[in-house]
Amino acid sequence: MRYWNRSSKSERLANRLLVAVALIIAVPFLVILVRGTQAQSVRDLPKAKYTDGGPEACLTCHGGPQMTIIAETPHGNASNPHTPYAQQGCESCHGPGSFHVSSARGGKGFPPLNDFKYVGWPKEGQFDTCLGCHAKTSGDRLGIGWVGSLHETSGMTCSSCHDVHSNEKPLVNVKRQQFLCASCHGLQISKHEGFERNGIKLERLKCSTCHDPHQK
Repeated sequence: MRYWNRSSKSERLANRLLVAVALIIAVPFLVILVRGTQAQSVRDLPKAKYTDGGPEACLTCHGGPQMTIIAETPHGNASNPHTPYAQQGCESCHGPGSFHVSSARGGKGFPPLNDFKYVGWPKEGQFDTCLGCHAKTSGDRLGIGWVGSLHETSGMTCSSCHDVHSNEKPLVNVKRQQFLCASCHGLQISKHEGFERNGIKLERLKCSTCHDPHQK
C-alpha cells in the first residue's frame, strides 16, 4: 500500500511535468496563430479613404471656434501649397475620414483617426503626421531631435506641448513656456534658486534657453 502511494505521487508529478512541458511548447504556437489571425483580420478590413471634401467635410459637425481658428494659423494657410489645409484639409493630419463622416461601422475606420490631445493617440500615427513635415526643420537631427529623446521615450507626443489649433504661440512667451514646463518639471524648477543667488534672472529666461526638449 505504501509502495502504491509512492508510485501514484510519482505518476502525478510526472503527469504535471508533461502538462507543463506541453504548455511551454504549445503557447508560442498559439500566440503566433492568434497574432496571425488578428493580422489577417486587420488586412481584411476596408481602408478609409480621403473624403476630398476639404475642411468643410469636417466642419459640418466640428465647427466650433477651437476648430475653425486653425484657418488663422500657419497650418491653415490654404494659399501655401505645403500646408495641411492646402492638401487634404483636416484629414492631412487626422487621417482619411471616409468612414468617420459616414454611418458605416459607427464612423470608425482603419487605421483609426489621429487625435492630438495632451497625449495623442495613436502615438505612432501622430509622429508620422508631424514628422512627415517637420522632420528636417533642424538640420540633420533625425526627427528634429525628438526621436529617441527622453521626452519621446517617456511617452509624450508632439501635442503634449504643441497645439496647432491655436493662433497663439505659448512656447515663445517666457511666462507661458515656464508654466507649461512646470506642469511636469515643477520640482526641478524649484531647485533653480542657486542660479538666482548668483544674479541670474530666471524670470527673464525661457526654459529652452538652457534646455532643449528636442535633444537626446
